[in-house]
Amino acid sequence: MASEKDLLEARSEAKAILALPDDDLARLFFEQTMHRNLTRTVRRLDELVLAGGEDRELGERALSRLGFPVED
Repeated sequence: MASEKDLLEARSEAKAILALPDDDLARLFFEQTMHRNLTRTVRRLDELVLAGGEDRELGERALSRLGFPVED
């Protein structure tokens, strides 16, 4: 069972979510999802770079677009 502190934080988050306009909520959800998945995504893109060939170019371009340019 969740602690009272955890429940208090969850209540606060729920109230904040309910108060957001739809556009802001969609943006927030996207940002949070990307943040949580960023480490995994970068690791997979690094694997493409290490694979070489067309995969390397694809991985480098995607990393650069995310703000992680590959330096030689």
